[in-house]
Amino acid sequence: MGSEAQAGTINARGIALTLGFVAIIQAVALYFTYANAPLTSETGTSFAPAGTSTFGSVSNALILVVAVFATTLLAVWLIRNRKVRVFTSIIYVGTSLALFLLTLLTSLDISSVYLSEYTSLYLSLAASFGAVVLFALSARRQSLLVLAPVVTGLLSAEVGSYFAAVIPLYTALLLPLVFSIYDIYAVFVGPLRTLVTVAPTEVLSAVTSRLGEFSIGTGDTIFYSMLPALAFYQFNLTYALYTLVAVDVGVVITLYLLSRSRLLPGLPIPMALGLGTLLLLVFS
Repeated sequence: MGSEAQAGTINARGIALTLGFVAIIQAVALYFTYANAPLTSETGTSFAPAGTSTFGSVSNALILVVAVFATTLLAVWLIRNRKVRVFTSIIYVGTSLALFLLTLLTSLDISSVYLSEYTSLYLSLAASFGAVVLFALSARRQSLLVLAPVVTGLLSAEVGSYFAAVIPLYTALLLPLVFSIYDIYAVFVGPLRTLVTVAPTEVLSAVTSRLGEFSIGTGDTIFYSMLPALAFYQFNLTYALYTLVAVDVGVVITLYLLSRSRLLPGLPIPMALGLGTLLLLVFS
């Protein structure tokens, strides 16, 4: 998480480019949520280790935050101890596995509506392998680094869509708040600032999207897509569109503030506006 730029370089074109990138991810996530709804509705929520009570929802959110914090600490430790190759392998393997599985599930849900069972399976496997190959090429070859946002954008849309469907509602509503607070800590005084400083560029390309002079964390884009997808899955498309616009207004404000700071947390403002809008719609 966290957004980065060279101070004083953010302009209208850079803001428009980044906003367009975020909006595409959000639109794709909404479509994935729609396509996956028959399956996810049948399976129900699957991440509730502490239960679905109020206390359990808070605990579930904290579990995820602690997991992210521990992972970031491990990454910093590995890099500082000259184990960059180990860290890189973990990132590449984890991202590839998530990309393959989520692309396979999503492709199956979409293609099975139009194609026979075997054709759908073969096409979905091809799409999943293709996504992983694209990720590997964009991460390994400097000339293909421009393709990296395609991979991180796809992964963000998939994860955001599935988070919206498999995480209990109260936990999902708490996550943006809890992670926004963590994002402030991690960027200004926590390990994320250190990680951005010491991690190799090729590794960061696997967990961030570089758009011109601006870099946005995949964790941020996941939440930017999750909140509208949650509004769509739990309520309706109208709520989702209002939430999406509110999140994007927050993104624009954050980008504008980056013209005065090299590194800022990317979640607090978009999540505050998006979550506030969704809650107003629900309780009005």
